[in-house]
Amino acid sequence: MLYDDEQEKKQHIHAIQILSRDIGAPVEEISGIYEIELERLKHDAKVRTYLTVLVARRVKEKLKADH
Repeated sequence: MLYDDEQEKKQHIHAIQILSRDIGAPVEEISGIYEIELERLKHDAKVRTYLTVLVARRVKEKLKADH
């Protein structure tokens, strides 16, 4: 399961919506990339406090590299 609880899910969904707005890409596109990166980082994370920030940064970097 990607999200541990409803609060965490809401936090990440909010981050996806902000990224979508800031980048100008559809939520569906951002969501797919975001969840892949979240799964990768979350698996090895000892401290999860900054996962949202780290995942968002990776999504932006990936989208810049693709364009």
